[in-house]
Amino acid sequence: MKKIAYLLMVLVIIFSLTACDNIVERGLKKQMMQNRADMLKDGNMHVVLVGTGGPFPNTERVSVSTAVIAGGEFILVDTGPGTARNALLQRLPMGNLSAVFLTHFHSDHIADLGEANMYSWVQGNRKKRLEVFGPPGVEQVVKGYALAYAQDSVYRTAHHGEDVAPAEGATLIAKIVTLEAPGKAKLFFDRNGLRAWAFEVDHFPAEPAVGYRFEYKGNVVVITGDTKKTNTLASQADKADLFICDALDAKTIHLAAKVASEVNQPSLSKIFTDITDYHLTPVQAAEIAQNAGVKKLVFYHVVPPLTNFILKRRYLKGVGDVYDGDVEVGEDGMTFTFAPKR
Repeated sequence: MKKIAYLLMVLVIIFSLTACDNIVERGLKKQMMQNRADMLKDGNMHVVLVGTGGPFPNTERVSVSTAVIAGGEFILVDTGPGTARNALLQRLPMGNLSAVFLTHFHSDHIADLGEANMYSWVQGNRKKRLEVFGPPGVEQVVKGYALAYAQDSVYRTAHHGEDVAPAEGATLIAKIVTLEAPGKAKLFFDRNGLRAWAFEVDHFPAEPAVGYRFEYKGNVVVITGDTKKTNTLASQADKADLFICDALDAKTIHLAAKVASEVNQPSLSKIFTDITDYHLTPVQAAEIAQNAGVKKLVFYHVVPPLTNFILKRRYLKGVGDVYDGDVEVGEDGMTFTFAPKR
């Protein structure tokens, strides 16, 4: 009897282990097949908010990055810290990354450039360097990341071989976008029907800084980057289907500066005070959206982190008074899809 019980127990264990392997295998297969590569060729224009936060650590949002996918092209606009991880978790087709567009060179917009390049290189077996577009100064950023990742790329090619990690595709190449006249946008990217213009924004002393306007099959998406209010923003966002706009709640940040001073953190208080002078407020962004005839306004580079409904309510206060279109506070992973208009 004991032998029978023992044999039954052994059989149960063997069956359980086999079933466990099957469950794990099915899970892995499902996970690997969830890549959203269909967005590259379905004829629509897709915009994914990879990261929507500012530089302050929080559990709600990582720093800024926006994916624009259309006509087989996949563009990342900025690569803030944490956004390469987010892009992978959001199942974006990193192996098909066409280019990175940088708006300016604050760390919360560039810190994951090396990781975005590395993942896209290996996942796509890329044989040519990843193009990084941006205003003058982009060449210095690219050179720095190429140097920092030089040993890493050598290791990966040596370990995985040229078929998986071609040495020529490991690094980056800078593409400088120079604006020819103040207030005038420049067409600098035109591939497979996806067109992109760069336009000047005011984020002084971070200069030059730019925003981007994308057009694909009649749809228009505008991404401001970081900026304060300027006279030209409304014209750059004219009739946009989607206006992704920097916005900081200055009232709450001034309150944070006051509290920081009271608890003897003068440097933090100074930083809080300073940052309010080179970002839009939500109401200012809404005014621009209204003047531009924007269909949908989405806030990103959200400061402060909106960790509860009280902060979110403060952030949006007054927006509905000046803008009568759709409004969203951006969240990581939000996806917007636009069918062709023509």
